[in-house]
Amino acid sequence: MKTFITLVTLGFAIAGPAQQSLKTFTNPEGLFRFQYSDMLVNCMSQHAPASPTKFGISEGKQPVVPSYPDSCMSQGAICGGPGSEGSILACFAYPQERLKDKPHFVAATFFVSEIQSVKTKVECLKGSPNWFVINSTVGPTTINHVAFKTFEIGDNWTSGGQSGPAYRTFHNGKCYELGIQTVISRAEYDPGTVKEFTKNDQAEVEGRLRQALTSFVFLK
Repeated sequence: MKTFITLVTLGFAIAGPAQQSLKTFTNPEGLFRFQYSDMLVNCMSQHAPASPTKFGISEGKQPVVPSYPDSCMSQGAICGGPGSEGSILACFAYPQERLKDKPHFVAATFFVSEIQSVKTKVECLKGSPNWFVINSTVGPTTINHVAFKTFEIGDNWTSGGQSGPAYRTFHNGKCYELGIQTVISRAEYDPGTVKEFTKNDQAEVEGRLRQALTSFVFLK
């Protein structure tokens, strides 16, 4: 499967539509901030109404299941690196409906997570032992004066797969991971029955998500 990442120098603004109509996301604890295109879907803000619970089970003995927009759903771990086992702090998805006539595109997100099980810089920058690593030699990256180690990670299954870059840094005693994951379907369609997910489409999706990535800054 062709990987989604295009290697660019981070820290510079993305030219074109990804710069337009930006909003600012600030972590509720004031830990970090980034700007994002207002077309992106916030996967962390839309949940089913809460009911009285005990250990995640409702009083009616039914599991409490969050309700997520279609853009935030996939067979894989779309709001985090597959195998990272991180605690998700932010997740924004490209709106699926914009490419609904191109079913080879399933979903794509930018996410920020904390890897709570990791306590040292060496362990953080080593990456996760549960990753399916596509490329671990991408090298260091600087995002707004903070050094990150870059990996290309992903996952595969019978009818599709996902891939994208993961960026690890150890900041104030904690391990953080930023990343972009894109899910593609490998389902077969009769020629002419669906539209192709083109390189231009890929560049549009990537540009929107990289806008958030390249604007990421720690506030404390």
